[in-house]
Amino acid sequence: MPRMSVTQRRELLLAAAWRVLVRDGFAAATTRAVCREAGMKQGVFHYCFTNRDELMREVAAGLLAAQVSASIGAVGPGGTMAESVINAFTVYWDTVEADPGLHQVLYEITTSVLRDRRASDIARFQYGRYLDGVLRSLVQIAEIRHITWDIPEETLARQVVTVLDGLTLHYLVDRDSGAARAALHAFAVDFAGHARPDPDRADDHGPARGTTDHEHRLLRHG
Repeated sequence: MPRMSVTQRRELLLAAAWRVLVRDGFAAATTRAVCREAGMKQGVFHYCFTNRDELMREVAAGLLAAQVSASIGAVGPGGTMAESVINAFTVYWDTVEADPGLHQVLYEITTSVLRDRRASDIARFQYGRYLDGVLRSLVQIAEIRHITWDIPEETLARQVVTVLDGLTLHYLVDRDSGAARAALHAFAVDFAGHARPDPDRADDHGPARGTTDHEHRLLRHG
C-alpha cells in the first residue's frame, strides 16, 4: 500500500468498517476483519484508533454529521416554519429509505454494546452525539428562520431524537414507507408549532417566521 497519512488511513478503515458492518453485522466487525477489508496489516490499526470501541464511536458520529448537515441545508428563510421542518425531516428520511442497512448497523451497535458493561459508554457516546447534533440544528434553524423555541432546546432535542429513532426502527421492521412518512409529517407539524417569532433576530434579517395558528391547522389537516 502506498505511503499515506494517518488521516487517510483512518478514512479507509472507517469506510471498511461500514462495509463489514452492513454486510456481516456488528459481531463480525473485528479489527482483523476491518483491516482485511481495507487491505491493511492489522498492526496499522493501532496507529489510527486506540481500539475497536473508538472505531465504533467514529462510525456512529460520522453518519450523524452527514445527516445533520444535509437536513440543515433543506431549511430556508422562505415559506412556513412547518414546511421548512418537513423538508429537513424528509431529507433525513430519504437517507433511511435509500440505505436502511446503514441505520440498522447503528441499532446493532447500540444493542450489542449495552450487553457489555465495558463497552456501554459507546451507546452513551452515540446518543450524546445524537442530542448534540439536534441541539446544534435547533440553534441553526432558529438563526435561519429568525425564531425562538417555546420550550427548552434540550427538551425539544430529546423529543426529536426519540421520535426519529423510534420511527426509523419501526420502518426497519415493517418497511411501510407511506405510514412512516405520514407519521413523520404529523410530527414535523407538531414540532414546528414550538417555533415563535423572535423580534430581536427579525430586526436585522427581515420578518421573523414562526408558525401561525392558521398555518398549523392547514398543514395539520393537509
